[in-house]
Amino acid sequence: MEKRRARIPVKESFDFYALPIPTGAIPTDREALRHNNTYGLLPLFYVDYAFNCRDCGAAQIWTAKQQKWWYEIMQGNINSVAVRCRPCRKTEQQRKKQARDIHLSGLAEKHKQ
Repeated sequence: MEKRRARIPVKESFDFYALPIPTGAIPTDREALRHNNTYGLLPLFYVDYAFNCRDCGAAQIWTAKQQKWWYEIMQGNINSVAVRCRPCRKTEQQRKKQARDIHLSGLAEKHKQ
């Protein structure tokens, strides 16, 4: 049994970082992704990501440049992805702002009494 094990070549490790980057992809800045506390692998590059808007169903593209901005500059969670088109995202932000303003005015009214 020992002889057989000795004959089987063992690959020490595989360097994922040595893989070529696809055409049109933007490489990641590994240092800028350190804010992600994950056991999973961090991406090596960003590619354009096609999705349908959650609200209106329109086909959209989340570009590699937008992904780099979101994950590295804004430090978004590495597991988050785009789900709304720009107009629907603005509408949702306005809805949340209006709900927050109503809530805060209600609290102010309650504490005024």
